[in-house]
Amino acid sequence: MTTDVPQYPAQLQYPTATYPTAPPWAAAPSEPSAPVYGAVAPYGSPLPQHGQLLVPYPEEMHNAARAKPPAVWPVAPLTFLFLIPGIVSAARRATRARRGRSSGAPYWITFAVSVVASWFLWSVIVAAGVPAFLAAYEDAITDRVESAIVHDGQLAKSASVTARTATCEASGPRTVDGRRPYECLVTLDGGTGTLNVIADREGHWTAVTPAK
Repeated sequence: MTTDVPQYPAQLQYPTATYPTAPPWAAAPSEPSAPVYGAVAPYGSPLPQHGQLLVPYPEEMHNAARAKPPAVWPVAPLTFLFLIPGIVSAARRATRARRGRSSGAPYWITFAVSVVASWFLWSVIVAAGVPAFLAAYEDAITDRVESAIVHDGQLAKSASVTARTATCEASGPRTVDGRRPYECLVTLDGGTGTLNVIADREGHWTAVTPAK
């Protein structure tokens, strides 16, 4: 009995075996070394990459967390009308702005500008308003004197004449006791005449002889 020998060696069947990726005699792979804190990277090596914000302009995020500062404009009217409330308002708003990491200078600048503007405007108002008020006040007193001459009946009792109208003008300054001399043109039943009186602020008058 004979055995057929394969014509080609490749047709021989050999048992197969599974080997690891590295042969047994190869050295074990070394573990990566742990980072050493404080170590200096060699010159020219790439810088370590750190996490960054995924926004086009990361530097703008520094201002994004700031609280909106309080409005500046209320300081101006409070300072113009009332000085002390203006100071309080400017101080409080500047403090709130600094807490939100904003500058408090705009509030104090507004306060200073408002003080200067207020002083100028009030000076103009006083310079123009006080004389106008005093003139209107004296005109009102003059009207009282004219009305008293026509309606109180003193001329009828003292001179037996009736005054129809009276037009008076101040002929001197007001005295310490509040009275002032007036020269009045009085229209009577039979003509006109001049009457010199001195009257107080309520219109109470007394005839006087004009000084020569």
